[in-house]
Amino acid sequence: MKNFLYIIIPFFIAVGFFSVSCLTVYADFDLARWEYLAPIEGGPGVGSGYVTLDIPSGLFSYLKSDLSDLRVVNDDGEVPYVAAVERETQSILNIPARMFNLSTVPGDNTSFMVDLGQSGLFHNFVTVRTSSENFRRMAEVEGSDDASSWRMLNSKGQIFDYTVRDISPVSVEYLSVPYPESTFRYLLVTIRDNGESPLKIHGAEVRREVKLEAREISYTPSMEISENVKDRATEVLLDLGARGIPHRKAQLEISYANFSRAVAVFESDDKKEWRSLGHAYIFSIDTPKFYGKQLEFTYSESNKQYLKFAILNRDDRPLSVSKVFLTGVMRRILFSFNPSKKYYLYAGNSNARRPQYDIEAISQYVDSASLFKVIAGATEKNLDFEPIKPPLSERSPYVLPVTLGFVVLVLAALLLRIFLKVKGSAT
Repeated sequence: MKNFLYIIIPFFIAVGFFSVSCLTVYADFDLARWEYLAPIEGGPGVGSGYVTLDIPSGLFSYLKSDLSDLRVVNDDGEVPYVAAVERETQSILNIPARMFNLSTVPGDNTSFMVDLGQSGLFHNFVTVRTSSENFRRMAEVEGSDDASSWRMLNSKGQIFDYTVRDISPVSVEYLSVPYPESTFRYLLVTIRDNGESPLKIHGAEVRREVKLEAREISYTPSMEISENVKDRATEVLLDLGARGIPHRKAQLEISYANFSRAVAVFESDDKKEWRSLGHAYIFSIDTPKFYGKQLEFTYSESNKQYLKFAILNRDDRPLSVSKVFLTGVMRRILFSFNPSKKYYLYAGNSNARRPQYDIEAISQYVDSASLFKVIAGATEKNLDFEPIKPPLSERSPYVLPVTLGFVVLVLAALLLRIFLKVKGSAT
């Protein structure tokens, strides 16, 4: 019995060591674990200190979608950085306002006045609240301090609603009219009906919107167009050439006039499984009653390689799309740079975790607008890269079941031996 234990105990120790070795955790940054790199070029005049770098679009295809495997490395090793998405700086202040004198000239226009209560308040948007559906109207906005003499603020505003209530419902609207920042107490809004039924207006809102647009980068993806007879739609399939590139806005070039269509937007990484990003609305109208077009729209940001626009034609003839431009918000990083050292961006480690550096807290006190900019060169293969070998249990899937089976047999034999010994002692 004692000799048997001398055999079985080391065996279990070996099995435990084998199990632990299968779960080996690698250090977070190991040069051999990152598959791709791109040199960082400082350029003339770039001194020591914090710098910013716009992540090149070609690098996104090698990065994880959350950028958690992006690393900056120089001669001394890993360099702390903070990543940021260029976003709009936007502030919106809603201003209390009272709508009055709502009236209609049948077949011509609908108008109303808005009183902000006092002069001197800055404002630049008025929004019409209406329950009407499926319309397009030109809208004018005028301003006044005495509700007597008026100054034109915007003579070419456009508001619209596109609503379809069927098996595949669609609802897209834009009901705001912008104008230059003003301090007038009164606004006069005139909606051109041009022979159509007046809108059912039940209110108006005024606001001041201050926006600093984010820096964006545009792409011209390759395009394939096909007709989906079953869904009565023109499908525009776009290929950005690589996954990971962020995009959120599209602009279509269509020469055909006088159309009004909904657009279903989808994303995919394999052109097989498609996920909906919602609906948009495009139109181009040139008639005596209305002139205007809307061929640009936004959608939920995507970083998939493929995008599909399904233009819902219904019973109208298909549209001819000649070109599509996609736009995405710039990504950048901030880090400390020394021009006397060589710097590289590393990417391509599926096991990497998101790094945590002190610079994330410090960066809020750095004026990034005044910093030098550095650039990344072409992405290349890391010659020191060594793929991680999967654990023995994955390379040989039968090892673990066979080992466990052997352990069970040994334990069964041990228990049987103990049982027979106890039974023999009892008799």
